[in-house]
Amino acid sequence: MSHRLKISEMIIGGIKFFKYLLTGGLFNINLEVTKRCNAKCDFCDYWKEVPPKELKDYVCVVKKLDPLSVSLTGGEPLLRKDLEDIIYNLRQNFGFLYISLITNASLLSYERGLRLWDAGLNELSISLDYLDKRHDNTRKIPGLTEHILDVSPRLAEAGVNICFNVVIKNDNLKDVPKIIQWAAERRIKVSLSTYNWWRTNNRDHAVREEQMEELLHLISTIKELKRELGNVITSDYYLDRIPVFFQKGGVPGCTAGLNWVQVTPDGMIKRCSDHPVRCSYKEWRKDLFSPTDCDKCWYSCRGAAQEPWTFFRFIREANDALNPYCLKKALSR
Repeated sequence: MSHRLKISEMIIGGIKFFKYLLTGGLFNINLEVTKRCNAKCDFCDYWKEVPPKELKDYVCVVKKLDPLSVSLTGGEPLLRKDLEDIIYNLRQNFGFLYISLITNASLLSYERGLRLWDAGLNELSISLDYLDKRHDNTRKIPGLTEHILDVSPRLAEAGVNICFNVVIKNDNLKDVPKIIQWAAERRIKVSLSTYNWWRTNNRDHAVREEQMEELLHLISTIKELKRELGNVITSDYYLDRIPVFFQKGGVPGCTAGLNWVQVTPDGMIKRCSDHPVRCSYKEWRKDLFSPTDCDKCWYSCRGAAQEPWTFFRFIREANDALNPYCLKKALSR
């Protein structure tokens, strides 16, 4: 039951969306289905932690929080052998729910990708920061890049909505346009995010002051490719604030806890991934979190939630959801 959103579902989602704009509600939850991970990235410490227990099913969690979308994250979600069941159960129990999954793809075979898609996934996102072995080295997984570049186009060709999640760092500024072009030629979308050092205090990958002119040029290039190729889904609002984050070390206006939250594998609620647990999902209520002045990250999930909603943004995102494979010039060549 591979799931492209239908017009009827978008109407249901649109009504719910405008209701949340007026009365409050969660546009998205980042749902960690596990904190186990088979990568050993130096910019993340999940693999060093003792993982909490994992719920067998998250329907009760999602029903309580009642979001518009769910992003299944980890750790590495594909370590869960029952991931297809988790997705299927979510798909069966909601009239409208956009379900995405982010993976390092080391455990992603062509066959499992199809099973995840058939279970009811709307988007399969793969982390990819380079097109060469530097990606293997940062994740400490030999052969990872080659595997991603092999399996992702085959899944896209089969109709799976694939997206590369690319983190902008100080040593991949010249690589990002190449990734965007490579992806566009293979019907793959690209979402950009920003390197963050808050959790680990590791600034090794942060864009340096002397690289700021190069970063500004990259942002301009990304915007041009976005208009030309049509596969970059990151908003200009988000892109324009990436240099601000690296220059000032923060971007104000975070809405974590207000229109999106983080859920741990055992069903506990956090404002975001870098804040402490606040309560169990059973105790969730809309006024649980007050506004925060925290500005310590500029993750793509935060930027998407924080970007002001306008009618034109709603149309843009609805079009992306209804037509996930409509890349422009790259696909008509």
